[in-house]
Amino acid sequence: MRAFLETAFGPNELEIVDQAFNHWLAQHQVPKNSPDAELAAAIVMTLYREGHRTRPTLEAAMAKHRGLIDLSNLASET
Repeated sequence: MRAFLETAFGPNELEIVDQAFNHWLAQHQVPKNSPDAELAAAIVMTLYREGHRTRPTLEAAMAKHRGLIDLSNLASET
């Protein structure tokens, strides 16, 4: 748990998170300023903190995350 809470985000880490997050937003057509995007961002940050530290592993974890799947389904319904 300690490593989770002490995860530092430098420029390289933020770039990985930002690229994966922006790709997800575009793929699922979720507006960046929406409440769904805010929730998705929190999930992506948590996944990174849980150890998915490269873009491919982060995106793979994102694709399997139930919350992100539900958000993408909601976005496709609107």
